[in-house]
Amino acid sequence: MDGIFFYWLSWMRWIVATFLMPKTPRRWKVAAIILISILLSGMNMHMAQFSCSYTALFLVGVACVYASGYSRFQQLYYVIVCGIIIIAYAGFCLLELYDPVWIFIDRKWILTGLILYICFMVIKDAEKRFAAIILGVVGGDFLYAVVIRDIASYEVGSLRTLDVLATAVGTMFIWEMLVYFSAYLDLYVLKSHRQKQSTYK
Repeated sequence: MDGIFFYWLSWMRWIVATFLMPKTPRRWKVAAIILISILLSGMNMHMAQFSCSYTALFLVGVACVYASGYSRFQQLYYVIVCGIIIIAYAGFCLLELYDPVWIFIDRKWILTGLILYICFMVIKDAEKRFAAIILGVVGGDFLYAVVIRDIASYEVGSLRTLDVLATAVGTMFIWEMLVYFSAYLDLYVLKSHRQKQSTYK
């Protein structure tokens, strides 16, 4: 069923943001973005030969607002990175269309691995990775729609695409939590070791 990963992971992330994150302005922004994305997921906007979900447009707008705070050099680098993700995403979708026999694993997991690999290779900051994933996936979906426009109609940012987006963002979030927990554990072990040394002295 298309959309199940998007709804499931979005509601889980909303619960974490609303009830578990520290009470800061960032908490309310994250919770609001997730809730609005869920509410808009059932609505589409038709533009010429294309159809696009309001959720995709909303998330692209949020990512662009976030990226507007970068320096000119960072914005240029960000455009190049997003371009790489867009081409990789659209290229995989075209391979899936013309030669599906090679796709023997669920597409969302292959795309998630491909997108995260690119992000980990070229982006160090976690928040920048999240924004790059959004722009790359939606941009790649749009490029794919442009390429096949003469073959079939295609909805940009459909629930199938949002599943890929949610899986990539959710996997990235879990990874960041593991990194945070690992750093916290290392700090705790180091602190305990120093306390033992001071006790023996």
